[in-house]
Amino acid sequence: MRIEEIDKNFALQGQTNGKNGLKYYQIPHKAFDLYGVSYCQDKHCFMRMPFSVAETVSEGVKVLSAHTAGGRIRFSTDSTTLELRVAYDNLGVMLHMPVFGQAGFTLLEETDEGRKLVRVLAPNFNDTKGFVAATDLPQGGVMRNYILYFPLYNGVSSLAIGLNAEAKIGSGKKYRDIKPILYYGSSITQGGCASRADNSYQAWIEKQNGINFINLGFSGNAKAEDAMVDYLATIDCSLFVCDYDHNAPTPNYLRDTHFRLYERYRKARPEVPILFLTKPDGFRDPNGKERAEIIRKTYLKARSKGDKRVYFLDGKHFYGVEERENCAVDGCHPNDLGFYRMAQAIYRKMKQIDKQFE
Repeated sequence: MRIEEIDKNFALQGQTNGKNGLKYYQIPHKAFDLYGVSYCQDKHCFMRMPFSVAETVSEGVKVLSAHTAGGRIRFSTDSTTLELRVAYDNLGVMLHMPVFGQAGFTLLEETDEGRKLVRVLAPNFNDTKGFVAATDLPQGGVMRNYILYFPLYNGVSSLAIGLNAEAKIGSGKKYRDIKPILYYGSSITQGGCASRADNSYQAWIEKQNGINFINLGFSGNAKAEDAMVDYLATIDCSLFVCDYDHNAPTPNYLRDTHFRLYERYRKARPEVPILFLTKPDGFRDPNGKERAEIIRKTYLKARSKGDKRVYFLDGKHFYGVEERENCAVDGCHPNDLGFYRMAQAIYRKMKQIDKQFE
């Protein structure tokens, strides 16, 4: 017997298998503002970076670039119903990450008081190639602003949004007129293991400062390859947050690549502030102090050469002191508490770097 049959609160609350009388909009669509991902016609999927570049970096980056971490849609509507029709090649299921965060879409209403959760629209375990799910919208008949977050650890080959046929549609709220914040790093950067897509640390920060962001976290595959660094340097951003400590296989690899990444990126982007992070669970790693020192030395060397736009933040402080061991699901990947504490620490540092990030 399934737990949903015993406790109805564990059913997908408010989610149905689809409704009739709706008009469907295939994404991308001019009525909906798309952020963090783009649709690749050749590969028939949403991607976080061009496939032609991803395949030159590594096999892992080629695969993971089709995971939609950081993808968002902002729009407004007076519809009373919203339905998603989602297709993907395979449903990814990890033991230590909720399906809501890994493969679900999080819908929030954006109000003057902040954002309110409407629903997480997610697949069941037998939805291996896609799903259809619908939800009622709050107090339909009035134009309201929404933001829809894409899954963190799943590819999406097709997405259609269904609304009442007579509903009005607008582009929704806009981000502040500041270039996006660029994040590069490991599985933690990608969002593992947040329970919902809007609980990654980048999304927490975005909710607070209203600045768009680009998530280029690649689970197990952020290794500062030259081709990757060259691509990062093509992105016009207001801040580059670099966090690949976890994916450098050894301290020696980190030592060989970290300052090289800095030099290569800085040569192409002399004006962009760079924030170097170390991993939040370095206290569990016998080499954690050595690795953190390697990253700190990149920062110190850059500063000694006159670069005043490079910064350092040691991840050992991210989780705080109290209940530090309760901030990760497996000792490595943060849960929602861990991501929240990371976001608060990184956001504080951003505000010190430049008041525009407040």
